Amino acid sequence: MSGIKRTGGGDRGQAYTLEGFIGSMVVLMAVLFALQSIVITPTTGGAADRTVQSQVQQETMDALSIAAEGQGQGENGTLSYMIRYWNDSEERFHGANATDSGDTYGAQSFNREAFVLGQILSERYTETGSYYNVELVYQNGSTTTDNVTMVNQGSPPESAITASRTVTLYDDDELTAPNSRNKGITLREAYKNDGYPIPPAGTDPENPVYNVVEVRVIVW
Repeated sequence: MSGIKRTGGGDRGQAYTLEGFIGSMVVLMAVLFALQSIVITPTTGGAADRTVQSQVQQETMDALSIAAEGQGQGENGTLSYMIRYWNDSEERFHGANATDSGDTYGAQSFNREAFVLGQILSERYTETGSYYNVELVYQNGSTTTDNVTMVNQGSPPESAITASRTVTLYDDDELTAPNSRNKGITLREAYKNDGYPIPPAGTDPENPVYNVVEVRVIVW
């Protein structure tokens, strides 16, 4: 028995230790790679998503501010002008699509020279593959509100962002659509006779304000 030579158990132990160390490093690298992937992926609902949403909301608010003044087109093209772009003979917004769901604009029909807002939203969102709806929220009586959809591109998800700006319509404001603006039709007359969807907010004939409308843009 004393003549048998024992093999190098120490070398075998070192090999096992080295294999274990290499295995641990592989696992550690895999974990680090997975963590980095989670941090940089924009669809994880983290800070990156919130930053993008805040940026989109600010850009949409800026678009509404520019459109409110009709920048580049003066009074023609303002939000007020857009809200009054009603065709009295067709009883819908001029150039809107006649669909089963309502007389609303699509992305292309809303991109028209008449609307500063349409031009901006088209360049910023339609051409980059995003979608948006435009709603007009108005006073319907003294304490309630209602809305009419002006642009409809579908049902927005919960993650959609919303921006809005209020516009005051006055009792002597007239329709602005072609073939309507030259007739001198006031909003009150259009509501009574031509299907205009936004009613007068009150009944006081001395009040110069017709209604206050919130132009609401939903982007996704």
